[in-house]
Amino acid sequence: MLRQILPLLLCLLTLLLPACTSSDPVTPQVLYLSCKDGKQLMVYQIEPGTGQLKEIQSVELPGEPGPIALTDDGRHLYAAIRNPTSIVPLSRDTTTGQLTLLQPTAVPDFPTYLDIDATGRYAITASYGPGTVHTFAIMPDASISRTPLQTTNTEKTAHACLIDPTNRFVYIPHTTPNSIYQFRFDDKTGKLDPIQPIVVKGGGKPNQPAGPRHYTFHPTLDIVYVVNELDSSVSAYQWDKQAGGLTRFQSMTTLPANFSERNTCADIHITPNGRFLYASNRGHDSIAAYKIDEEGLMSFIDWFETEPVPREFAIDTKGQYLYSAGLRSNKLAAYAIDANTGRLSRIGNYDTPQGPIWVEVVESE
Repeated sequence: MLRQILPLLLCLLTLLLPACTSSDPVTPQVLYLSCKDGKQLMVYQIEPGTGQLKEIQSVELPGEPGPIALTDDGRHLYAAIRNPTSIVPLSRDTTTGQLTLLQPTAVPDFPTYLDIDATGRYAITASYGPGTVHTFAIMPDASISRTPLQTTNTEKTAHACLIDPTNRFVYIPHTTPNSIYQFRFDDKTGKLDPIQPIVVKGGGKPNQPAGPRHYTFHPTLDIVYVVNELDSSVSAYQWDKQAGGLTRFQSMTTLPANFSERNTCADIHITPNGRFLYASNRGHDSIAAYKIDEEGLMSFIDWFETEPVPREFAIDTKGQYLYSAGLRSNKLAAYAIDANTGRLSRIGNYDTPQGPIWVEVVESE
């Protein structure tokens, strides 16, 4: 009897084995949170399958932190520090995610935004008050060069300097003049060269101040999405990947029609698959969600209540979870993202040190 059914069992085992072994191993992820008033950088482990957070480290910083940025290889994290104005590098254990503080470097202006290029050799900063953009060399010991390689004067209220995925362009949105400055980035010299026209008018409403603040790139389409601080809107721009120019083709509000209180938008992110876009409202205290179609057009999904003054938030690398920092409540809200609808479901709330201001998520080895 066994001899008769053995071939059948072996056949079934052959069929089942690929199904059992083909599932990808779960990649661990780590969340970093800078807390300005607490002068700390928090490190959390993201629990696979649930999105829950487990605190694994708290790093004392030499001043109030602002934006943070990671190198593409995940070996270093950089934090902008206010009073004294500086950038501090931290080495990162790529397995555990834990950080080790390295020697800070004084910089001319406090960075409102900070990014590291894909080669890991240059840092770019945008400074809100003076309206300056600095590029710095990253030294062999991971420190920032004491003297900028280049200083570019734009206008006051420079708010971001995210390098595009091809490592060739940088855009500097300015809230008050309602302008986006466009630059080509040379990753051999670390310097910026203006694109013509150098300024593109931002905003959701034609000929009205709108205040472009932060932006994100669609993962597959040649489109850039910008959140506008002053008129509470998001805008979509066609992105010329050869010349670098931006052309706006759609704008949508981030607020309900009946909301009349003060609101300013802050941050914007897109899921890794490009299907869903989110923007944060400070005043309405919500995350506005949008669906992105195959051509990159936005359609509104809903608003989701979050912690007061959601200045920054982040989406995990798998597009399963969203984490929003409440600057006023000193809490970090965690949400699950519905893969079919893009709707958010709150799955946790976490007390943080005072002033949670910047959130980044990265994979570990």
